[in-house]
Amino acid sequence: MKKRKKHIILLLLGIASVVSGYSYSMNDKSPGTEELLLYELSEKHQKFQESLPSVDTFPKEMFWDFNGWNDYDGWVVADPIKRGVTGGALWISVEGEKSGKDMESWAYQVWGSNPKYDIVSPQKLNVTAEKYNIIQMRIRNLSPETDGLIFWRTRDDSESDAGQAHFSMKPDYPEWQEVTCYLPDSWRGTIDQIRIRPAQMWMRGDIWIDWIGIGHGEPEEKLPRPGLCSEKVVPEIRLPGISQEDFRQAFVVLDECLVTDVPLKGFHFPFLAPGGKYGQSWWQLDASLNIAGAKWVNQALVENMMRGFAGVQEQNPDGRIDLWGGSPMRGMQGNVSSLPRFFEAAFDVATRTRDQSLQHLILEIMKKYLTYWFSPVKRDSESGLITAVFEESFSDKSFGDRNARPGTLAPVDLNVAVAVGCYNTSRLARYLGNTEDGKMYSLLFEQLSAAINTHLWNEEKKGFYNYDVRENKQKDRLICTTFDPMRLGIAPEERIEKMIPTLLNPDIFNWGTRPLTSIAKTDPDFVEATGTYDGTAWFGDVWTLRNMFIVAGLEDAGKHDLAAELNWATIKMFNNNYSEYIAPGTGSGEGVKRYGWTASQYVQGIIEHLFGIQYNHFESRLYIFPHIPEELKGQVISIRRLSIPGSNDLRLNLTVDCTSSEKVQIQIEFDGLVPEGWVCVMLPDSGGKKFRVQNGKNSMPPPSEIIQDKKNCAGIDIPFQNSIHLNFE
Repeated sequence: MKKRKKHIILLLLGIASVVSGYSYSMNDKSPGTEELLLYELSEKHQKFQESLPSVDTFPKEMFWDFNGWNDYDGWVVADPIKRGVTGGALWISVEGEKSGKDMESWAYQVWGSNPKYDIVSPQKLNVTAEKYNIIQMRIRNLSPETDGLIFWRTRDDSESDAGQAHFSMKPDYPEWQEVTCYLPDSWRGTIDQIRIRPAQMWMRGDIWIDWIGIGHGEPEEKLPRPGLCSEKVVPEIRLPGISQEDFRQAFVVLDECLVTDVPLKGFHFPFLAPGGKYGQSWWQLDASLNIAGAKWVNQALVENMMRGFAGVQEQNPDGRIDLWGGSPMRGMQGNVSSLPRFFEAAFDVATRTRDQSLQHLILEIMKKYLTYWFSPVKRDSESGLITAVFEESFSDKSFGDRNARPGTLAPVDLNVAVAVGCYNTSRLARYLGNTEDGKMYSLLFEQLSAAINTHLWNEEKKGFYNYDVRENKQKDRLICTTFDPMRLGIAPEERIEKMIPTLLNPDIFNWGTRPLTSIAKTDPDFVEATGTYDGTAWFGDVWTLRNMFIVAGLEDAGKHDLAAELNWATIKMFNNNYSEYIAPGTGSGEGVKRYGWTASQYVQGIIEHLFGIQYNHFESRLYIFPHIPEELKGQVISIRRLSIPGSNDLRLNLTVDCTSSEKVQIQIEFDGLVPEGWVCVMLPDSGGKKFRVQNGKNSMPPPSEIIQDKKNCAGIDIPFQNSIHLNFE
C-alpha cells in the first residue's frame, strides 16, 4: 500500500533528522557515546512509530496522503483559498479573501466575514457508515484556528448535507498533530462524499494536511456532565412567594447552558454558554455572570472555567479575553473585548478554592486582562479613563454603530468595572503574599476612581455620565449606570447622597414598581423593547446585569435598606421568569426565555444578598449578612443544605426569624465536620442593637474587626461550631 511506503520513508527521515541534530564523529570513541546515541535514536524511533496510525486503521480507498506533486487525490480546494500540494502535504493558506476595507470597522473584529470555505472529497465514496466511526487527519497548524467541521452527504441524497461533526486542534503549533473527528448518530447510510471546513476565522496562518482517513477507532470518551440541578446539590429555601421548584428551575436553566463537548473555540473545559439562540460558544460576559450562581452548586466546574479562560487568553498577545469564542481576532492584537465582569467571578472563585496553583493562575489572568484595559488602545492618556467599543459597554447607541471610532467614549459602567477589577486584583495579590502587585493595583484603583469623579460626575445634574474623550464633554443621557460608582466607595459619600433622590423617584427609574429601568423613563429614547433581542432593550428594559450591580453598590455605600428593597424586587420580578430582560410596563419576559445570566444572578440575589452568604478561604471566614426587605419582616426565611466550598461536603443551614419587631433571631447549623475559622454575622445597624449569643448562655461578644470596612452595620465573629444561635436586639 502506498501508505505503508510513505510511513517507511517518514520513519527514515525522522531518524535522519535526529542524526543530523548531533555533532557526533565516528572517530569519537569516548565511552558510552555511541551507545547513548543509539539509545536516543531508538527512543526517537519508538515515539515516531507510536505517533503513526495503524496501517489497518483506514481502508486504502478511504485514505488520502497527498504524496504526488500537485496531486490532490481527487479532493477539490476551490477559490479563493490559496493552496497547493507540495512535500507530501496539502497546504492551505488560512487567509481567505480579505479586502483592505475589512478592518475599517471594529465590527470585523467581532464577527469577521464569516466565510465558509471547504475542501471537498471525491464523490461516490460508497462508505458504509456503520462500519466506521472516525475521520482522522494529520495536520500542522500554524494559525490561531482551533476548530473545524466535517459535513457529509449520502448516496440517497447527494445534493444536501446529512449531518456534521466538530473537531478541535492545537493553535499555532509547530509540530504535527493527529486530529480525530468522532462521528455522531447522524453518520449513517452509505456516505457519498465528505466536506471539511478546516478553519472558522480565516484571518492568518497556514495549515498543512499530511493525510486524511476514514476509519474505525475507539469511541470518544465522554466527560462526565457536571451536576448543577439535582436535589443533591441545590439548596432548599423557604421564602414567601418563591417555591422550591421555582428556585431549582434557575439551576435547570444553568444546566441547559452547560457545554461539555470541549475543547471548543479554544476553551478546553466545560463552560456555561448564554442559553437559547446564542448557541454553544463561550462569551466572557455571560460565562462570568453564570459563575455567580453556578459556584454554589459546583465549585469544580467554575474552577475549571477559570482554567479555560486562561487558555483562551493565552492565545492573545495583548492579555485580552475576547468578547466570544467566535472572534476572528483570537491569536492577534485587538480592540474589542466585552464588559469585564470576569474580575468579580475570578475573585470569587479564587477566594473559595483551596487550590493554590489555581489562585496564582487566576491572579495572572486578572493581571494580564488589566494590561489590556490599561493599554494605550483602551485608556485615554489625557483623562485617564477607559474607552469602550461595542459590548464593552451597553450604555450608548454609538456602540452598535459599525462606523463608530474606537477610543472615543468612556462609559461609566466600563470604568467602574475596570476599577473593581483593580480592587479585586490588589486584594488577591495581597492574599497571595505579593505586596508589590497589591500596592500597584491599589494605586490604579485610586487613579481610575479619581478620573471617574473628575470627568464623569456632573454636579448640576447630580449624577455620573458617559464622557466623550475626543470632544472633552459629557453625554446627556441619564442611564442607571449613574449609580455604579457607589461600588467600593468610588463615589464619595456626599455625592451618593445627592444621587439617592434620583434613584428613588419612580418617574425616573421606576423605583417601587419594578426593578430599575436601564435608562431614565424621561429620556426621549426610552423604549420598552419586546420580542427578540436587537440591542434596543438596553435603552429602557429591566436587566439583572444592571440591577444586581447597583444592589452591591448600595450595600457598599451602607444603604442596606435600599439594597434589600431593590434586591427583593429583582428576585420577585425574575422568579420563574428567567428571561433575558423584562418590559418595565408589563413585567413580561422578553428576549431569550431561559437565559443563563438572569437565572444565575437571581440565585446570587437570594444566596449572597438576601441571606448575605459569602465564604473566603484566605480568611477562613464565612460571612452572613442578611438584607431583609420590609415585605419579609414578620416572616421566617431559611436556606438549608447550602454547600460551603473548600470543605468535606460541609452544608450550611441558616434560619432568619424576623417575626418580632424587637429583635432578629438567627440560627446557624452545619452538617458535616466544621473547619477551623470564623463565622462573621452582620446586620444593618439599628438604634444601638447588639448581638447576643444564645448557645446555652446569654453572652455579648465583642464587635468583629471586619466591620471596620463596612458601613452602617453591626457584626460579630464566632468560631466555627456545629450550632450557633444569635439574637440581635
